Amino acid sequence: MEKKRILIVDDETEVTTFFTYFLKKKDCDIVVANSGKDVERLLHSDSTGFHAALVDLKLPDADGLTLLKQIKAVFPTCEVLIMTGFSTIKSAVTAMQWGARDYLEKPFDDLDSLEQVIDAVLSSSSKHSDHLSQEAAQYGIVYSSDSPMANVCAIAKKLAKKAIHVLIEGETGTGKELMARFLHGASNRAQQPFVAFNCGAVPESLLESELFGYEKGAFTGALKSRKGLFELAHNGTLFLDEIGEAPPSIQVKLLRTLETGEFMRVGGEQIGKSNIRFISATNRDLEHEVGMNRFRSDLLYRLEGIKLSIPPLRERIQDIPTIAHYYLQKRSGDPREIDQDAIELLQRYDWPGNVRQLINVLNQTIALHECERLRAEHLPANLRNRMVQVLPPTVPKRIEQVIDHECERFVDTILRLVTSIDGIDFDYLIKRVKQLEGEIGRTIIEKGLTETNGNRQLLSKKLNITKRTIRYILNEKA
Repeated sequence: MEKKRILIVDDETEVTTFFTYFLKKKDCDIVVANSGKDVERLLHSDSTGFHAALVDLKLPDADGLTLLKQIKAVFPTCEVLIMTGFSTIKSAVTAMQWGARDYLEKPFDDLDSLEQVIDAVLSSSSKHSDHLSQEAAQYGIVYSSDSPMANVCAIAKKLAKKAIHVLIEGETGTGKELMARFLHGASNRAQQPFVAFNCGAVPESLLESELFGYEKGAFTGALKSRKGLFELAHNGTLFLDEIGEAPPSIQVKLLRTLETGEFMRVGGEQIGKSNIRFISATNRDLEHEVGMNRFRSDLLYRLEGIKLSIPPLRERIQDIPTIAHYYLQKRSGDPREIDQDAIELLQRYDWPGNVRQLINVLNQTIALHECERLRAEHLPANLRNRMVQVLPPTVPKRIEQVIDHECERFVDTILRLVTSIDGIDFDYLIKRVKQLEGEIGRTIIEKGLTETNGNRQLLSKKLNITKRTIRYILNEKA
């Protein structure tokens, strides 16, 4: 069997010595780098490549996220494991979202868990991802092996047992509550209550009593005392859906409970205390809501211990066949076939309502056509017509719209922060904006090299630029 070649990047001798000994016992060839400069030199001089790299998140002269991108740009198939302390787990999760395989938490007390992660990388086994997808399916999260959801679920699984609040972002119908239930089910609180609450479904006048409970006689109709959600979810998980709909008066009280665990029933005098893991979800851009003074920034920072983003269905159309087959079988109890033509039509639709809308369409189709094989003509006519009319221009247009929107937000933010021209360093502002142009170009090139396995010819064709331009952006814009 071919020896695995492993790169270890850490400035701590104890760490590199430990992993050198640990991996040599597994018959691996080891290369050690103690700094970012060492890594840069290796990437330019070493053409053999590495099967995996263990990279410390914080080095004296570099950060792990930058090294991750550099390693992936040169050796796209190299699996990168980020090593980090607990205080930097948020950055480690960001690394996973940028393509790292996993992260290892310092100090390495749990050697069994450490060996399990490393063995999975060395064997390139798909058993772990298969097991994860099956576990996620138990909570209704269905995806294909090459779906971006695989990475989202891997991160969620990793975070489940951490004492960290999680904010889930995603459009309506993407399955945010399913993800919250998955996080709870994989956590150490799995045997404790999971309480879900939609902040947008209750009038503001009743919201406080629902969350905090009330005492008998607190208001007209309060004939007896009642526990609130903070008491009901004690030792478990409280899922606050549509948190962006919470009014300012409730945001203040939520913030206090998040910080201290303390609450008081409406009409009560006793302070209660609850041990809760908060998972919240929103389909709004809460940072934008903060900028518009509609959401408290301190509450947002408390809620987003870690942020998980669920991609819309139109960005993971490879999941549509898997979801359709899974749901049809679950719905009917018997294998029910669906034609490839029907699948292709479903994949061409925009799905503004995401997975929830897809399941509704399947339900509607099954109800109207009691057949063992669903064909394209069985799909709702309005959906078929809209597919043809809407899809072709939307894919490229959407990306441009997002870029335009983000640029407008950037300008708005700068204007909002610059309350007066007094004291502003205009030269610095312009210089920094020009520097941003280089950073964006380089990031896109590095992402493209990862997607094309380092094939610059293919990348130049895809981006409609020359290989010389690619080289210029990578070298001159760095």
